[in-house]
Formats: sequence, structure tokens, C-alpha cells
Amino acid sequence: MTAPTTTNRAAQLARYGNALTGLAAGDAWGYQVEFRTYAAMPAYPVPAPAGEWIISDDTQMTLALHDALVEVTDFDDIAAVTETIVRHFTLWQLDPDNNRAPGRACMGSLSNLRAGARWYDSDGALESAGCGAVMRLVPAAFAPEPYWRGLTALQAVITHKHPRAIVPALLLADAIRHAPERRGRFLEHALAEAERIFDGVSDWLTDPYLAAVLTPYRRDVSSVLVDGLNDDVVDILVAAAETMDRLSGMDSAEYGDPCAGIGEGWESASAIALGLLTADLATSSEDQKDTSGDVWEGPQALAWAATSNGDSDSIACIAGALIGAAQSAPDYWRSAGLTPRFEPRYTAAIAAASSRLPGDGVER
Repeated sequence: MTAPTTTNRAAQLARYGNALTGLAAGDAWGYQVEFRTYAAMPAYPVPAPAGEWIISDDTQMTLALHDALVEVTDFDDIAAVTETIVRHFTLWQLDPDNNRAPGRACMGSLSNLRAGARWYDSDGALESAGCGAVMRLVPAAFAPEPYWRGLTALQAVITHKHPRAIVPALLLADAIRHAPERRGRFLEHALAEAERIFDGVSDWLTDPYLAAVLTPYRRDVSSVLVDGLNDDVVDILVAAAETMDRLSGMDSAEYGDPCAGIGEGWESASAIALGLLTADLATSSEDQKDTSGDVWEGPQALAWAATSNGDSDSIACIAGALIGAAQSAPDYWRSAGLTPRFEPRYTAAIAAASSRLPGDGVER
């Protein structure tokens, strides 16, 4: 692998820090109301947390994945990479702080792996399409070429062995990785990639590292991707794109429930669709201003994403990660007027993670 230039590395570190901060901020914002219905929201939109910002398993697992990927010294040794990710996920599972409504698929799959199963065994990872496969993947999206797609799939299948989890994870990682040039058009690019997969011309179909990761599960990458897309993933993305068109030019105060007509974000497909939609609205040059003339930036986007009828913390954390990843200048969220005060443990962990890119431990 070629080492990045100093300039490129600085921009990548800034993007990574912005993505991690945005993810944690969205997570904490939505976690306040995670299991409330839209009708029972305390306000429209839900205000930012008062006092300390309490994160959930979404941020915890993201940091666990980061710690795993910076520890790896050889990404080509997939068995060793898998063991490292499983070990860090297991540390999270057993942590006393893991008391914040962790996902059943994550917990069940990791319990099976701790008992000695491999993720691809019949008694290994659960056949689940839950959003745990996508809410934590930011570190994989920032991993070096040619590994990031395979690592994205790997972190997904370790707990969610289902095409409808794998494909949304890849689509979201692709959006995060290329966020600066795709801002305002995330849904458009996701649908275009889906079309390339159906047409048999996507680079994903010939990615050797992705194929190597998925071989124990299924040897034909094309069938995994097509099955995932056909399992309502494309339909949900189309519904989100139609919502984007409907909201264009509307006053943001009238947007209503983000989940309406799309899904509630408890599973991977609707979670990424809602995250892409929110990020599109927050980063599009045409839609940054609502009809009142106010600029709709990252903090307003997190507020809207959190005020949902569904998995508010996962929807908002995905949106925050995407919005942050689109910003190459340091401290985007502070410049946008958002200065979340996380618990001391996670303030330190986010700061430490923001100073190292996944793959920094790999010899070049």
C-alpha cells in the first residue's frame, strides 16, 4: 500500500474525526427518545441533550471496531482480522457499560462466537438484517484500499449474516468514503450502484478481498449482492428518494416524521435510507435553505433524524456520520455550533480514535 501524503492524511483525519463526532452526537440525540413514538415526542424537533450527552451501543460498537482495525497489522490475514474484530466486539459485550439497549442480533451472535462457533457456521452469526450491521461501520469505510469493502462486509456478517445486512452496509460505507464529492446526492449514487450491480458492471462484483471475506458464507458475490438488493433494499431507497423530492423546497418545520413511507430504521435497509436522506438534505446546495431562508445544517439535520417514529439513535448516528464525513475541515461540528459534552470515558475515546486512521497499524 502506498502511504498517504501529509495533506491527504490531514484531510482524512479531519473527515474521520468529524464522522465519529457526528455519529456520537446523533446517537446521543436520538437515544433520548429511542423507544418513543413520533406522537409521544417531547418537542418537534427534539432538542439537543441537556447536560451530559449519553451515547448508546451504536457509538460503543463503532469505537470497538475502530480499536480492532487500528490493531490489525495485516489485513490480508482475514482469519486474524476476524479474530481481532470478534475479540473487541466481545470486550464490548462484556463491558458493564453495555446496558444501553444493545441489539439482540449483536448479543446473540457474539454469544455464539464466544461459545466457539465461527460466524459462518449454522450456529454462528444470526440470520438477521438488523441495523447493528450498519450503525457502527464508519471505521471500515475509512480503511485503506483495497480492503474497505471486505472489512465493511466482515464487520457486518460477524453479527448479521444476511444479504439484506451486507448490501446496505456496503452502500453506506461507499457513501461515507466518498462523502465530500457526493454530498447532496447520496441516495442518487446508492441507486446508481444498485443498477450497476444488476447490470453486472459494478466493481464490487470483482473485488477479490470482498469475495475472500464472503466465500465461507457464499462463493458467489453477485448472488449475495443481488439477493440483498431484491430484498426490498432498492424499494426502500426509491421511497427515500421520492421523499427527498417531496421535501424539496418545503419549510423544514413541515417535514414531519422522517420514517413516513420509508421504514423505521430497525433494520439495515431503512436505517441507511433514512441516514442518506437526512444527509442529502443537510449537504445539498439546492436544499440547504428552507422556504424561510434559514440554513439547514448538521445540527438541524440531527434534530430531525432523532424526531422519528423509529430507531432514532441509529438513524441520527448514521446521518451524523455521513454529514461529518463530507467535511474535510477540522472541527466541523463546533463550527456549526454544536459542542456535545459526552461522558468523560467516551470524550476521551472519540478524541483518541480521531487521531488514528484504521490501517495505521499496517506496515507499508
